[in-house]
Amino acid sequence: MPGTGKMAAQQGYQPAVLYKLLIFALLMAIAPIATYFASLHYIWKGSTIAAAISAVMVANAVLVGYVVVAFREDPPDPITMDKKNK
Repeated sequence: MPGTGKMAAQQGYQPAVLYKLLIFALLMAIAPIATYFASLHYIWKGSTIAAAISAVMVANAVLVGYVVVAFREDPPDPITMDKKNK
């Protein structure tokens, strides 16, 4: 039966993945806004266009960082996962 949910149970649970997602979600919410206001007042002295570009660059850096971390993550060992599920 395709809808039994056995696939999710076989894949296991990796809390490190959830922690990384939460960290990058917080970074994505906080870093661009903080960069915008910090660069608006301290770097660009009121230039909203330059501050917005700075915030966009930081948002893209966070996204690239998440992709790099996701690709560098090791897949779970099937033998270890079989022992955990039993």
